[in-house]
Amino acid sequence: MIFREYPPHRALKPYIKCYWTLKYDGPVSADGGLQFLADGVEVMFNLGDPMAVAESDTGSGATVDAGFSGPMSQPMVMKPSGRIDLFGVCFHAGGAYPFFSLPANELANRCADLEDLWGSNGRRSLDRIQDDRSSTEQRIRELDAFFNHKLKQNQNDDVAVAKALHALEVNQGRVSIEDLATGTRLSSRQLERKFKERVGISPKKLCRNLRFKSVFKYLRDFPSENWVSVALACGYYDQAHMIRDFRHFTGVSPTVYFDRQLGMEKFFTANF
Repeated sequence: MIFREYPPHRALKPYIKCYWTLKYDGPVSADGGLQFLADGVEVMFNLGDPMAVAESDTGSGATVDAGFSGPMSQPMVMKPSGRIDLFGVCFHAGGAYPFFSLPANELANRCADLEDLWGSNGRRSLDRIQDDRSSTEQRIRELDAFFNHKLKQNQNDDVAVAKALHALEVNQGRVSIEDLATGTRLSSRQLERKFKERVGISPKKLCRNLRFKSVFKYLRDFPSENWVSVALACGYYDQAHMIRDFRHFTGVSPTVYFDRQLGMEKFFTANF
């Protein structure tokens, strides 16, 4: 698979992590599909063969044309039927809030047609992005203009949430909720309420996502480390804590998961 990231317009960088493309012409060998775990909203345009997105390995899912997935506390599964050619937008956790009319918690663990959110006003942009004659650069320019226009209409940043999200991202989830609340001068309950509205998942669930993803990043740099060292380096209390999270996200322990990787990974980790 060829995965590439592209930066957004400078005014959009606090909200959008990157634009991205994913291309693959060969058969997909991951049993049941390819899992992905998003901390923020992901927008995806399918330019290749039909692809479904499901909530589990066993679900059939909905066919994606131009769709979105909300922030996740459980992985979703991409199920390609052939050639993969995707163009997408990866928002930072909480970054999509100015661009969508719904509270973020209504998008959580949900995948749907993008037109459900943007309606007829966004249809013209969607058509241009999905036009086979458009290049990646043209699609990025179109979306930069679209998002900048919406940002001018709806910019309503929350300093406390932005500060908490920055702390979580920098520390890869290795921070207590109490310390987050203290750092933002909010109570834990106030912080939870703000995350529900703007991020879509709780600080605790976002921490869990980030710690899980940090294991993959850490093992890329230190592939020979023992599991106790990996667990402590990635912010877990101990190895048992890490195993519980791996079972939550993958259904198996870290040892079993990584021993099974013969070829394509079960998880799409390029954007971790």
